[in-house]
This record gives sequence, structure tokens and C-alpha cells, in this order.
Amino acid sequence: MLTLFIFGGGCIEERSKGGVEGAFYKSEFSDNRPLKIIEVKILKERLERYNLFEAILDIEGAYLNPFDPEEINIEGYFQDPEGEEVAIPGFFYQEYKMELKEDYEVLTPVDKPHFRIRFSPTKIGTYNFYVKVKDRNGEEISNRYEFQVVDSENPGFVRVSKEDFHYFEFENGKSFIPVGANVCWAGAKGTFDYDTWLPEYAKVGGNYFRVWLGPNWTTFALERNSVREYDLRNAWRLDYVLDLAHKLNMYVMFCFDSYNELRYQREGAYPYWEYTPHNKKNGGPLDKPREFWTNKEMLRYYKNKLRYIVARYGYSTNVLAWEFWNEVDIISPTAFVLEEVKNWHDEMSKYLKGIDPWKHLLTTSFAYSPGKPEIDSLPGIDYVQTHIYQSKAYMEALASLIEYKERYKKPHLIGECGLDAGGNDPWIDPQGYAIHNAIWTAILSGSCGTAMSWWWDNHIHPDNLYFHYDALAKFIKDIEFAKEDFRRVKDYKINANTKLSLFGLRGKNYILLWIYKPEEAYTYKKDLPKISPENVLGTIDLSIQGRFKVSTYDTYKGELVKEDLISSEDRLSIPLVDFERDMAVKIKFLE
Repeated sequence: MLTLFIFGGGCIEERSKGGVEGAFYKSEFSDNRPLKIIEVKILKERLERYNLFEAILDIEGAYLNPFDPEEINIEGYFQDPEGEEVAIPGFFYQEYKMELKEDYEVLTPVDKPHFRIRFSPTKIGTYNFYVKVKDRNGEEISNRYEFQVVDSENPGFVRVSKEDFHYFEFENGKSFIPVGANVCWAGAKGTFDYDTWLPEYAKVGGNYFRVWLGPNWTTFALERNSVREYDLRNAWRLDYVLDLAHKLNMYVMFCFDSYNELRYQREGAYPYWEYTPHNKKNGGPLDKPREFWTNKEMLRYYKNKLRYIVARYGYSTNVLAWEFWNEVDIISPTAFVLEEVKNWHDEMSKYLKGIDPWKHLLTTSFAYSPGKPEIDSLPGIDYVQTHIYQSKAYMEALASLIEYKERYKKPHLIGECGLDAGGNDPWIDPQGYAIHNAIWTAILSGSCGTAMSWWWDNHIHPDNLYFHYDALAKFIKDIEFAKEDFRRVKDYKINANTKLSLFGLRGKNYILLWIYKPEEAYTYKKDLPKISPENVLGTIDLSIQGRFKVSTYDTYKGELVKEDLISSEDRLSIPLVDFERDMAVKIKFLE
């Protein structure tokens, strides 16, 4: 008996296997030839440590779906110079050529689709490599190959700091402070938009951005038509942007899924359940959203997706982290059963860490700013996040949330922020003062990075607000946050004839202060402020002794406006130059 249910370029084929009726997805890329490894083409036989090793595989086999390892399982086995071996899954690939036609990105396939293997060597010396392929009818093993790895300046993968859980550091021990924004998808120009946007962030010290791999309408959606196979065009787009990030020395967080996919139309808030490929009506395995967490077929397909992502993108040191969900707590209320969602995160984090030899960081996010302790505290979640959209007192709220989430003893990233979740920031705040306030508050309150604005395509770029990042990046440049043992500055006294507030950090070598006028900070439709170094507004007294270099910065122009050498035997009194909205002070210990 053969029944075909056509959808999304593939079909479900009902057929008997071993006397048991089962459902098998047949892809348009299926093959039905005797298994054979025709060629293993290694693109580089000599490469630098942490750089991309890539092999193109010419393989014939018998499989219905090249994206399903139960149909065809391809693995590359790599033996490092010390004799340790690791297996890396292969993945199905199509090359494309990109063109811009009438402001639309057009991708044209180049040559035939095929399998590839990617790997990042972490040691110096000679590696051995071979390929093992298993299809429904048998197994083949390739010849062994060698390639050489030499040293490089690449600092390695990003980790949680061993010295201070608040921060990230590279494998070489150098601190990493994410500075950037969400840049989650493109417009009609596709990757050409990223060619425009990302260099602008890089010019001003930006080193981080976030992309979405779902829902299926997004630029990089892998599950565009099906949860059983992946969109090769969008996968190639993600390759392109990840390569661009590498060239610009930027790091990216991959967000796999968003709440929209499991939210009914009747529930509002950009719902998408009726259109998602997870839905049985669209060829997926689920009758209703809640089944996502426990349906055995869905769990298998999700693990297949994780496997594909690690195989294709895991090699890159420029992947900061994998993020399971964007705001998982606002899926359909009928689907958010905390214990099920928690167990799913626990299971998937263990699985992903088990198949990712490079151990990228893992995270997830919530719409509810305090998060969900049951999930944030899981050992598989490496750092926690806050999403906050608030128009009043958001600086104080950010500082409070950062302090609150120290209980997890994990880095804390402000993953999304804005004045208004509905997209009104450009009209409320054309100069980007809220972005400015949030990024300075986050860093100077102990967050592991800046607060990441959500409004990349309708605010930051069209209003040319990149300069806000420049000033902060210059202020914190070369400070090893993970080695400073920073604590919040709380013991201080402000002497001024106007109301001032501050956020600050005190470490082993530096004290960093961001001082603002609270009555001005929450006003927006004003010209960029001025700073007057020739005038004194007042002083800040700190209970420290010694000799210090005190540097005052214009937080809008990113310029050093004043520098003093000051000594103190009891309390350090720092003169404050006159300013309109805010300014920053860096105090370096000289003794």
C-alpha cells in the first residue's frame, strides 16, 4: 500500500518496513543508488587553529531524506595531534550565487547539492580524518586523510569566565563584552541588508548581534516548509552572514525558535501557529501547540535540527551562543506548562551539549522580565537574559533586574530592550536616548554586555544611531572585565546644586562611573547634549585612598574631555564637569 500526502516540496510515504507499517518523509533530494563514497575533497590541507576545515563529499546512497540521519548518517572522524577522536556529523548543502535585482535579493543555485563536513581544529599539529557513511542498506568508510594546523591569533570560543561568573571570556582568557543589538532578519534585500548594517556596527566597536532561525517567514528560517528538512537557501544565507561576522570580528547568537510558532491566531501578539510547519495541517506532527514539548516524533525532528545546526555552523568561533527560544513563556497559555517546558529545556540542553564538541554557550529567553527560575537555574543554561520594554524608570528597573539575577551565578544579558513593544521608539525617541541610557546602564550595573535594542531596521539604521555604541566601546576598550572583580559602586557622595544619579563599578584597577541627570534622562525630543569641561558642576566623593588618573568622557562624541591626576589620603573628591544629560568617568589606580 502506498499513500502520498504532498506538502512543502516533500511527501509522507506510508510503506512497510520489517513487517511494521511506518511513515517516512520523502524529500525531493532523495536518492536510490548503491552506497558509494566517490570522492572526499578537502578544501584546505593546511589551516590556522580555530579556522574552518571543510570537506566536500561526493556520495551516492539509498535514502528518502538527506536531512534525516536515520536515512543517511554521515560522520567525519577527526583525530587530533594528541590522539583524541571526535565525530562531527555531515550535512546536506547547496551553493548559491546572490544578486540584487530591483532591490530584491535573488539566489541562484550553483552546481548540484551535496554533502559537506565542517570542523574547527582547537590544537596545533597533524590531524587525521576519515568519513563514515551509513544508509538504509549498508555502511562505507573512506580512506584516511591528513591536514596540518598551525597557530593563529584567533582567541577561540567564548566561555563563561572562570574568574568571574558575571562575564564572558575567550578560551585564551581575554574578556569578551558583547556590544550591539538585535539584527534578527532582513528586508527584501536579504543578505545585502547585512552587508549594509553589520559594517556600521563594526565601525563603532560593535561586536555582537542576534539572528532568528524561526518562524518560517524569517530570513534564516531553516524549517520554512517542513520540520523534516531544511531550506537550503536560508541555510546558505546564514552561512554568508556568519562569514561576514567572522570578517568583521563580530559574534552572533542563533535564536532557534520564537513563541509565535506555538501561539494561536485568536490569542494575538503576532501569532503564527496556523501557518507553522509544526502544525499537522501543514504537514507537521502536532495537533496542538502543547504537544511540541512531549511528542516523540517532534522531539526527534528537533534533535535532527540541532544536529544539522551543529554540523553546519558549530565550527565557527563567531557563534557566541545557541538560544533555544525567544520569549517561550508567551506561547499559547494552553501550551506553556512549566514542568513540560522545563523538562524539554533540560533534555535538549543535555543533547545539544553532547553533540557540540565546541561547547557553545546555551541560553533561552522570556517575555516576563524576571524570567522563570525553574528554567534559568537549569545547569544546561549557561547565561540568563532579560527582555524589557518599558518607558518609565527603565534604567532603575534594569539595574534592579541585573542585581536580582545574580542569584543564578551566571552572566546576564539584556537580550532585548525598547521603550515600546509596538514599534513606536523612532517617533518617541528620534535621537536614540533610550538606547543610549540602556547600554550605559547595563554595562555599569554589572551586565555581561550592553542592552540589546530590538529596533535595528526601523530606528538604529534609518536614524543613524550607531554613534551611541562608539562612545561606550571606546570607554570600556581594553578593560579586562572578567579579571577586575568588579562590584557595584554604592559608597559615594554627590555634592552638586542639581540632582544627579549614577551607576558604577569598582574593580582592582579601575572605577567606572556613568553619571546622569534623572530629570533629563527620560526626556527625548531634544538635540544632542553638550558637555562643558571648563565649568564645574560639583564633586563625587569616594572612600578610597591612593593616586589616580581621572578621565572624563563625552558619552555622545566618545571623546576624552578632561584628565586629572588626583591623590587621596581619605576620600577621593572628583570634580564633575558641567553636562546636560550624562557623562562618564574612568578612574585608574596608579598605586
